Amino acid sequence: MSKSQESIHIQYFNITKEYAMKYGEQTILFYQVGAFFEMYGIQTREGDILHSRIEDFTQFAQLNMSAKEIDTIDGTVLMAGFRDYSLDKYIKIATANHYTAVVYTQNATNPKDIKRELYGIYSPGTYLSYDTDSSHMLSNHTVCIWLHRYSASPLGSPQFICGMASSHIFTGESTMFEYQTDFIMNPTTFDEMERYLSIILPSEVIVISHLTEKQTDQIIQFSGLKTAMIHKIILETETNAVKIEAVENCLKQKYVTHILSTFFGEESLYVCREFSTYSIATQAFCYLLHFLQEHNPNLVKRISIPSFQNTSNRLVLANHTLKQLNIIDDQTTDGKKSGRHSSVLTLLNRCCTSIGKRVFQMQVTNPVFDCDWLNQEYDITEELLKYDILHIRKQLSKIKDLEKIGRQIIARKIYPHSLFHLFESLDTIDGLISDDAIFSDPAIMRYLALSEENIALQTREVIDSIQSFFIIEKCKGLDSVTVFPENIVQRGIRPALDGLVDEYNHNLSLFHMVKKGLNQLMQSGDKKEDFIKIHETDKSGSSLQITKKRGELLKRVLAGLKPDSVTFTEDLIVQVKDIRFVKASASNDEIDFPQLTNITRKLLSLKERISEEIAQTFAMFLRTFETDHYKTLTSIIRWIGKLDVLQSKTYVAKEYCYCKPVIHSDAPQSFFDAVGLRHVLIEHIQQNEIYVKNDLRLAVDRDTPSGILIFGTNAVGKTSLIRAVGICVIMAQCGMYVPCASFAYKPYTAIFSRILGNDNIFKGLSTFAVEMSELRIILKMADENSLVLGDELCSGTETESAMSIFSTGLIELHEKRATFLFATHFHEITKYEEVRGLSGLGIKHMTVHYDPEIKGLVYDRVLKDGQGSRMYGLEVCKSLYMENAFMERAYLFRNKYFTDQTGELAFKPANYNPKKIRGRCELCETEISQEIHHLSPQRLADEKGFIDAFHKNHAGNLAALCEKCHDKIHEANVAFVKRKTTRGYKLTT
Repeated sequence: MSKSQESIHIQYFNITKEYAMKYGEQTILFYQVGAFFEMYGIQTREGDILHSRIEDFTQFAQLNMSAKEIDTIDGTVLMAGFRDYSLDKYIKIATANHYTAVVYTQNATNPKDIKRELYGIYSPGTYLSYDTDSSHMLSNHTVCIWLHRYSASPLGSPQFICGMASSHIFTGESTMFEYQTDFIMNPTTFDEMERYLSIILPSEVIVISHLTEKQTDQIIQFSGLKTAMIHKIILETETNAVKIEAVENCLKQKYVTHILSTFFGEESLYVCREFSTYSIATQAFCYLLHFLQEHNPNLVKRISIPSFQNTSNRLVLANHTLKQLNIIDDQTTDGKKSGRHSSVLTLLNRCCTSIGKRVFQMQVTNPVFDCDWLNQEYDITEELLKYDILHIRKQLSKIKDLEKIGRQIIARKIYPHSLFHLFESLDTIDGLISDDAIFSDPAIMRYLALSEENIALQTREVIDSIQSFFIIEKCKGLDSVTVFPENIVQRGIRPALDGLVDEYNHNLSLFHMVKKGLNQLMQSGDKKEDFIKIHETDKSGSSLQITKKRGELLKRVLAGLKPDSVTFTEDLIVQVKDIRFVKASASNDEIDFPQLTNITRKLLSLKERISEEIAQTFAMFLRTFETDHYKTLTSIIRWIGKLDVLQSKTYVAKEYCYCKPVIHSDAPQSFFDAVGLRHVLIEHIQQNEIYVKNDLRLAVDRDTPSGILIFGTNAVGKTSLIRAVGICVIMAQCGMYVPCASFAYKPYTAIFSRILGNDNIFKGLSTFAVEMSELRIILKMADENSLVLGDELCSGTETESAMSIFSTGLIELHEKRATFLFATHFHEITKYEEVRGLSGLGIKHMTVHYDPEIKGLVYDRVLKDGQGSRMYGLEVCKSLYMENAFMERAYLFRNKYFTDQTGELAFKPANYNPKKIRGRCELCETEISQEIHHLSPQRLADEKGFIDAFHKNHAGNLAALCEKCHDKIHEANVAFVKRKTTRGYKLTT
């Protein structure tokens, strides 16, 4: 084994080990050797493959792996590889399979001293491809999470601080968020973390933790983080000195100041006070910049200053509200099967550009309570509804992902065909502004000008810049930055290139004249045949070939020429004796003579030099564009995003018959008044029946309840109605029309939800534990501007505790003047004095009835006052064709042990008189009777049992009473009589 071979393998394994320690075991090294990128491994005598992940990578990349004739102490060297021009393809495969790809390229300027150096590091969250199509992947975020725990004093409760920072690789946008709470190891502690991550859906995450590894893993689990690539730096156990040093530097003020001033200027620390206010998030952001810069310095060039998510006008969405209300997809298989109906976001996001889709997603997942902004959105949507927007939608759909193209320009990772897409998109924008009547509307133009002014002028400026540099049509379909089939650069941009192109065209003309001249020698009469063909290869360039049979004919023609020469041009005269026929293949010969050889060599050389000049010109253009036009391009992008989101809001408002919300900002507390409320998803998913609309008012005035309990059988739509309320409020507070006939409200500052179906089973907690942790947060944070939505609260524990906890929760929410809506089956709590005494509590039910003809339940789904029938559980079973014997036994159990739910026919007659039926209390008319009371006391009866003319046990003298009412009558010593009224027989004094 030669030293050079040995050193390559040793270098490969050493470098692989270095980066695997840094970025994890799923790291693969692409090592350039000549025209190939190679990978190596060692196969032991036992068959194991060591020192790299070559086996895994070759399997999913479908590459062949072979043994080299090289043995080491550990075993046999294995190798796999691919051509250099396929590098981007295999980087893409690596990152798609959650690998970090490290690329080392070969510097061959000195063949005797070949050196290899780091070219780039690519991972799922840092890979920016040449591809401009973002339909399969709209976003690509890398996130850094910094977890910190501290105690303010020895006796104080421990506090948890979480700082997070993200960077969007496709757009250059970045965000920061930080929150602090009591350190209690349950899911609600990490709600804000879960919300942030569920919106961003990062491709790659770095977790820096001052906690133990066990605590860190549990927090990752609680946050619902499903990212495959997570880099954990547990400071308690971390041994990598490089990582530790980088983390410790982020804790030092001088390093933080240096990093922020380097990227955003000296004044950034003073202008953006959030950097000092949210120090943990700032540390996370600094480490994130370091991580990205290590992978690819171009990723942090012109990165935007972070958007701080700790804003004062953002609606707080607690307890996984985005997922519980189906605002965002739950990332499950069921969600994917549902397509456009998988979430509210996918249904309503009808933006036509990738730019607009991202902006819309950010608005829907970050609703606000800024009344001025919301009214502006409603008003401009109302204005645009006057127009037909189909033309705008058609034109917007032609616009490519300009944000991604802009970042590709910054990263110098762009093909000419992407430049063509940029030009076409800008030309579409220019035409749209010029032609569409909508852009003559002053209100719409004022609204769009709030983001950027003179957008038409800016667009034209960038178009002219591209057009002045390139022959844009020739850029179409060109996916290389090293090989150019033809010149794409305008004349006058690079004089040296113009000279080479002229020389190339001259020689190409001579080449074609030779072909034409030889063809003419063989043609007879008017018949023109192409006897001679052009053959091209990358290595040898162009040549002229002829079949052997026709070659013999050409030889005879040449032999008969007088004089014995061929004149192609005045300067190109060839002697017949110099023309040779060289075997090219079994059937073809190549025509050759010195002048032709000179021409083809020049063409090959000139083509390479022209490609080099074009590549340099292309790189020069990218630098110029970044300096002179990138800022303008970002302005155009913001304008497009605003227009696209506006048309999307308008489109769904018109398409789905939504109404304009009306804000009452001067109301004393948050409220809503919805008429004809619908559920945005269910009305589209359920096509077998017309959706039943409902009216719902909460905290509108003193006469309307601030909270409502909704009763009803399973599947009648209680939960759907509650979700519809939450969705409607969120839509309104992100500036959209809503699915109602009319909707008035005062914006909320927080929404809390507790909907079943999100029981966090995978987190190792019981349903009840999750419910109580979420209830704790609700009771701690809710106020008069909060909306609380719940379904079957306390379903995870026994009935007595559940009703006690639920009742207490209702009382506290009522005292806090919060707006709340709960679905429940706990009819018993409506009897509790404390609950009945809540003036702001409303009781409603969703109607359903049993139809004996069809032997099934009919779901009316209409919301009505009162708690409705309490006897529906067994009726549901009955409608589902349970066995008769089973149903009879179940009814016996209910009638025996749950007398307050007994049907009228199941009541027993009184002992005093079989004609008197025990039923509900005749005084309070709610409880089941337990006593039979003589209205005229028995002591007044004679020895025969008569009181005056009637017997003491006459049915008219007997009243069925509950124990409580019976005791009251005796304590008050009040005499009651039974009288007929228009509402039946009643007890009166």
